[in-house]
Amino acid sequence: MEKNENIHIKLEINRDPTTGHLNLMARFDPNAPNFIKDDTGFSWSPTPEERAFLNEAFDIFLKK
Repeated sequence: MEKNENIHIKLEINRDPTTGHLNLMARFDPNAPNFIKDDTGFSWSPTPEERAFLNEAFDIFLKK
């Protein structure tokens, strides 16, 4: 992944130890310009590139 792709998340696939099902998890860069932590919690405004990245990952992940 190139730095100039405007993607500040990493995707991870893991297996739930209880159910055995695969899960797709997103890891956020706390230093990203579109990730905000304040007194009330966290906020994330995905870039268009991050949306496309997530959509593509879910499409691949959900195909059987």
